[in-house]
Amino acid sequence: MNRETSIDEILNQLVKSGSEIEYLKELKERSIELTKKDIGLDETLGSIAKEIKEQTEEFLNQKNQYGTNYIAGISSCIYLPDFNNDGEYKLKLIGGSRSRNKDIKIDESTLFDVASITKLYTLILLFKLEKIGLIDLNTKISDINPDFQNLEDFTLNDLVRLHGELRTNGNITQASSEEEAYEMLKTLYLTSNSREENKYTDFGAMVIGYTIEKVVSEKLGRKLSFEDIMYEYFLSPLRLFQTQFNPSSINVTGNNNKKRLVHDSKARILGGALGHAGIFTTSDDLARLSKEIYRINYIKHKRGLINKTQLNRLGEITFPNSAQSNKGNLGLYVKHPMGYAKTFTPPEFSTGSFSHQGWTGSIATFDPNNLIHNNILVNAIYEDEDKEKVRADKPIGFGTAFEEYQKQITRNIMLMYVAKQYYNRYCNVKENIEVVKYI
Repeated sequence: MNRETSIDEILNQLVKSGSEIEYLKELKERSIELTKKDIGLDETLGSIAKEIKEQTEEFLNQKNQYGTNYIAGISSCIYLPDFNNDGEYKLKLIGGSRSRNKDIKIDESTLFDVASITKLYTLILLFKLEKIGLIDLNTKISDINPDFQNLEDFTLNDLVRLHGELRTNGNITQASSEEEAYEMLKTLYLTSNSREENKYTDFGAMVIGYTIEKVVSEKLGRKLSFEDIMYEYFLSPLRLFQTQFNPSSINVTGNNNKKRLVHDSKARILGGALGHAGIFTTSDDLARLSKEIYRINYIKHKRGLINKTQLNRLGEITFPNSAQSNKGNLGLYVKHPMGYAKTFTPPEFSTGSFSHQGWTGSIATFDPNNLIHNNILVNAIYEDEDKEKVRADKPIGFGTAFEEYQKQITRNIMLMYVAKQYYNRYCNVKENIEVVKYI
């Protein structure tokens, strides 16, 4: 089989998996040209990694019209795991500082406040507890957690699917104590209980976290916090030892405060370990998580993190025609025909791929079918008295610059994927490669 036919076969499989074909035309030309060099898998991936490093360095140093860097630091990982002994590839890109004001460099152990990416962890934990029989997603919340009687007949599954519309009496962020904030949260009520529409909110994930805490503690006969349960059933078994709430380490960034507190004000007033925000993690731990998620496609026993049906729910399109059709369960961004206009999940990825993005600017993307993972953890939060220079707590223009950077490296991620497939299948080259590039 000649080189072009081999590349076509790989690209056709991508199309069958759901990759948008118009994004693969340039990929074919680049793949053929690159593999013509016959420099081997290691050098081929290395040449692509060099281009990604240059793109990352450009993003790290890029400034807006006010002379402000979009980000002060970055820790990103591109990971192509493997379950067939064809070799894995991991590229880590690290650069910049933990603070905009001090030159304290980011390293592989730097913990990033990932904000709403916490919801992905909460969702997986909920599915894990459902899988082992500790939680029933179709039980009314008011029956298992009396603190939320105003949620009428809503179930945990309604909150997962972002049904209806939720409000509280009072602004939690203005509470004077954790106790007062929780009393406000307990007033949560439905302004709409429709199952025909969705509305993105933090409240559902917050209630899920508190309900997990209550139900699991009662069933096990011992008092456990949401944080305890997250560690015991999720983080520790997966050896995600760098992922944590309320970190004690000083090697922390992305939250823009000296006390290592979570940036999200609701999570901060309520103790820092909530279902919607509070996780601090590293790009390495997110890569490890991706492999555990993808492993589900390759195991038939019951010891996996979650089951195949639950994995499919992570990439499920819940309301295709709604105003928030880019939002899946608990706010995950799933693949969308309009691409980046509606979602953070690249159009080159397969159907069933998903992402989560946090207010602090970081993102994690997952393609369980093609075994591709990318995370981009950034120190982007920026406070300035001149509010015209800031939007959503980040420098004006951050969103556009970030999207362009993600598009650039995604094109190269797909080139890496095709090159790896080509050398594995047609040249019988199998290598485990890990590369760390400091910028």
